[in-house]
Amino acid sequence: MERRDIDYYEARARDVKSKDITSCESNAKILSRLRDQDTSLDTISITDEADEDWFTLGEDGDDLGWLGYFIGKSNFLRELSIYSWGGGQNCIEAFIIDGINRNQSIESLHIGTDLRGTSFQHLSPFFRNNNNLAQLALDFDVGLECAESIAFALGENRCQSLKSLRFEGCNLGEDGFVEIATALRNQPQLEELHLERNNIGLTGCIALGETLRGWGTSNLKTLDLDNNQIGDQELQALAAGMTNSTLEELHLSGNLITGAGLRSLSDYFQSESCCLTTLNVYRINFGDDGAVALADALMGNKSLTSLHFFPHQSGITNAGWAAFSRLLCDPSSINSTYHSNHIIERIGEYEMNGTRLEIRQYLELNGYPHPAIHKILKSHPDLDMNPFFQLKLKLLPVVVNWFRSARSCMMHVNDPQEMTQRRSLPSRKLSAFYKFVRGMPSVVVTSYWQQFVVNAQAKRRRIVDERRRLENEMRMLDYDEEAAWIRLGGRPRSEGNSNLVSGSKRRRHE
Repeated sequence: MERRDIDYYEARARDVKSKDITSCESNAKILSRLRDQDTSLDTISITDEADEDWFTLGEDGDDLGWLGYFIGKSNFLRELSIYSWGGGQNCIEAFIIDGINRNQSIESLHIGTDLRGTSFQHLSPFFRNNNNLAQLALDFDVGLECAESIAFALGENRCQSLKSLRFEGCNLGEDGFVEIATALRNQPQLEELHLERNNIGLTGCIALGETLRGWGTSNLKTLDLDNNQIGDQELQALAAGMTNSTLEELHLSGNLITGAGLRSLSDYFQSESCCLTTLNVYRINFGDDGAVALADALMGNKSLTSLHFFPHQSGITNAGWAAFSRLLCDPSSINSTYHSNHIIERIGEYEMNGTRLEIRQYLELNGYPHPAIHKILKSHPDLDMNPFFQLKLKLLPVVVNWFRSARSCMMHVNDPQEMTQRRSLPSRKLSAFYKFVRGMPSVVVTSYWQQFVVNAQAKRRRIVDERRRLENEMRMLDYDEEAAWIRLGGRPRSEGNSNLVSGSKRRRHE
């Protein structure tokens, strides 16, 4: 069909009947609602399969042209999903140029079908003028030429409102994704970037890492790289750009990563700026080496709460689980237990069905207030006080306060094992004190008499202070009494009025 411009539709829009310009009744209803600015029509999906709730395109007719015209006029359309273009290339260009580009209300645009040679650059005005677009999603085989046109549109037009960008199953390849990753340097406002199933390769990971690093104050929260055949070298290139990122979710499932690649994340996890809360590595056979690499990297990390993988597909044996156990609770010393990871809440599947019981128990403790206290009591039945002796008795008050805190934080825990720990606190507290006495008997005895002297001196100071206070009070009473006698005209001289003798004279007689 020959392309019809905006003037064609403007000239006919006022008097035309929807049923005369569409190929089916459902399409006519949708066009009527768009023309009438129906506020309840906020979502439209375009398909070539008959469906009364979708806009259906056939081989004939100008349904797409009229739809584009009314979409351009709509003030209430929020979501537009395109799964078919119906006619030829001219219809697609008209739909984009005279339709989508004139709309300023669309918040989500999803294109799930080939552009048929139409350049994505035609959408540049849409990105430039629409201040409501929050999500752009593409899930068709893009190809290099189309990827270049997408990169041009994204690179030349910064869409401040765009928060989520999805290229799902687009098979971009290394060259295509390098173009897009480079263009994304102009979109630092993005919060979500979904790139699963695109085979982005090493050069693609390098380009993405450089973009992440170049954003500086990035807003990116979610990065999805599932099923991209990413190996260790690719992950190392990507990790170099994530050090100062604000990522909260990283999806690496279905890739070819081993322990060497996971070890490259160590600097990122250990950095003060790390905000990552979720790491997904499902369907990766990273083995014990990978488990050890993750456990080492997460030691001291303060952000990650969920490490997701399928235990039965991970290749982890007892050695790998032991590494995760040490991560959560290192029993080698009280200090090591204290500095274990008390942040992470999940390791394995979401429901943790395949996670070892010991790991699940430690993860449960991480959900309690003051998890370090629970782990210390659980892992050290006989608390070793020797490391504290170097400061003699200065740390004894700290130990006393620690037991007080332990009792407080375990008051509302109903787990049977934790209740047993709580009941043992008094005896363990007494045992700790005894170890101080036994370990430093001369210091304890000396400290006892030193404290006795300190207490005696303090008591003497209090007595002296009280004596001074009483003497001052007596002087004030004498002064007040003398002043009273003066007002009464002087003290009486007769012995019969001895009851009025002044306090100072009475003390002399006595």
